[in-house]
Amino acid sequence: MLKFLKINLIFFLFIIVSYASYGNSEISDPYEKSNRTVHEFNDKVDVYFLRPVSVGYSLLPNPIEDGISNILQNTGEPINFTNYILQGEIKHALSSLVRFVINSTFGLFGAIDLADKINLKKNDTDFDKTLKKWGAKEGNYLVIPFIGPRSSRHFASSIVDLAINPLNYLLKDEDNIIRVTPTILYAVSARSGNMDTIDNLRETSIDYYSSLKSIYYQNRFSNQSESSEEIIFDDFFQSLEDENSDE
Repeated sequence: MLKFLKINLIFFLFIIVSYASYGNSEISDPYEKSNRTVHEFNDKVDVYFLRPVSVGYSLLPNPIEDGISNILQNTGEPINFTNYILQGEIKHALSSLVRFVINSTFGLFGAIDLADKINLKKNDTDFDKTLKKWGAKEGNYLVIPFIGPRSSRHFASSIVDLAINPLNYLLKDEDNIIRVTPTILYAVSARSGNMDTIDNLRETSIDYYSSLKSIYYQNRFSNQSESSEEIIFDDFFQSLEDENSDE
């Protein structure tokens, strides 16, 4: 049964990525009717569950909230490492690996971002950027239940990133509640961090669906246009040289 599911998952991803490769970088929304239905469902989930929980989460002391956010970011470093390898960005891959080792050991499982304090800056990536580098286009706009806006390429890549997340294997023998806790915390943390932006957008938008779609693509194109050639190790070694010269 498990083998059957894996085969179907691979086939599903192949169809999505192949279809996305024939798309373009503009907003394509052929499923708008069904997307709007899912959008309304997600909006109700946000109003009646996610937002109230996020408001409570935002009341935590800042050190605790920052610590949770740092831990969640640290669990993403293995995903960054894997995708940088697939992209051929070896220096970035090594940076993610070193960040993960430092923060997971001396940084209390990532609660304290010690790597950042020694000038080893965080640099995120995912399988979506890997697919983009391989030539796959955005594909069509989708709204996924409980997840929200995704292009078809982004949705396919999210499944892959979820599959390679080491937390899934560390928590595979735990209860379902424990297994989904990191995902829920991530959603609550992200919602809390964007509280004012999302609330203002909902209140001021004539068409909330269209506004979310536009912002989603603006953010994606902006993020993808940023150069991935930043020499992050050079700053790290330079900081070490400066410290030695001061002694």
